[in-house]
Amino acid sequence: MWFRCLAPPIFWLSLGLVLLSGCASLGPANLPAGITLTPGTYISKAYRAPDFDPVKAGYVLKPFNLVKAKGIDPAVFKPIFAAELAKAWGDNGLQLSPKKDALIVSGTIQLVRVRGGHFRLVLGQIYSILVVSGTVRRGDQVLFAFQDYVDLSSPILPGKAAPKEKELLLRQVCKEFAHHLLNELLLQGKPAG
Repeated sequence: MWFRCLAPPIFWLSLGLVLLSGCASLGPANLPAGITLTPGTYISKAYRAPDFDPVKAGYVLKPFNLVKAKGIDPAVFKPIFAAELAKAWGDNGLQLSPKKDALIVSGTIQLVRVRGGHFRLVLGQIYSILVVSGTVRRGDQVLFAFQDYVDLSSPILPGKAAPKEKELLLRQVCKEFAHHLLNELLLQGKPAG
């Protein structure tokens, strides 16, 4: 009896640690040799070229590839992600520019997951995980590379779910990622001068 009561929490804890370690090993694809991601201040891991000043550039935000989506429709998630990233870019005074010399921001959404829907009535909330990696490039030169892991839960609300609870949680997790990315980009490692 004692083992049966402890087995489910131990199982879920073990499963969570395995999933987290798997997500932590994911990194931006196509990084040139010599570029290593190190722990960031606002984002999980980052790399910045020594002379990169993000304020003096225009940007083009390319659509991020989505590798794995669980518990949500990718057609619903991708526009939310793109809109929140573009909004964060504009809110921070960075130019979105189609000019030829604009820096290219691209990346991969390695995992987006919404879970807890089956137990929503009992727990009163759902959870979301987002793992994203990408680069800021000028041609083939990587100026900034990043990886981030964000997890959020909805506010506790016993009873029936709000009509667009999943979409609201997805929007919030995308905003959180965008804030992490822009804070790391703008507040860390600005060159002197």
